[in-house]
Amino acid sequence: MIATRKLIREREDFEQNAPDYIFAEPIKTNIFHWRATILGPSDTPFEGGIFILDIICSDEYPFKPPQCTMKTNMFHPNISSIGKIYIRILEDDWRAVLTIENILLSISSILDNPAMDNPINHEAARYFRENRREYNSIVREYTLKYANEFPIYNENEQNLPSDPDIVYTELNHSLFCDIHNEDEQNLPPAPAMVHTE
Repeated sequence: MIATRKLIREREDFEQNAPDYIFAEPIKTNIFHWRATILGPSDTPFEGGIFILDIICSDEYPFKPPQCTMKTNMFHPNISSIGKIYIRILEDDWRAVLTIENILLSISSILDNPAMDNPINHEAARYFRENRREYNSIVREYTLKYANEFPIYNENEQNLPSDPDIVYTELNHSLFCDIHNEDEQNLPPAPAMVHTE
């Protein structure tokens, strides 16, 4: 199957070449269902945040884009309150040569540079356009409240450093596998959206 072969190749390439601020891996043995993590960019209100995504590919991948959901509650013009993500490469600009890594890089790039031509979160878009200082304050509040824990739900959690940069550089690959292969049912529910006027 084309989808399976491409996803296996993507996993191998990702392990060897991906930048250290993104990580993604299939959940257990399901090559079509991935969990991903993006570190918030430095010198932005997202800095220090650990943003978790769920990625589901159909058997029509790579001819159709995967379904990507932001699991971390956040305030952003291109991400809805239920985690729907709007970026061009997941819509009209999708091409079969693109990869999960390309998607994660695109999401990382819009965190501090949202695509304002077609926002999905209109409240966040309004703050971004009309009151950037307040927007940054709200984003920072969300980041500190909801994006401050690495997705670990086992006994190793207490031994991890609190600095996400240290987590990414010092955590070994086998532990990453344990983190990202946890059954989805063990994930805590997303916190309720907080509306700030």
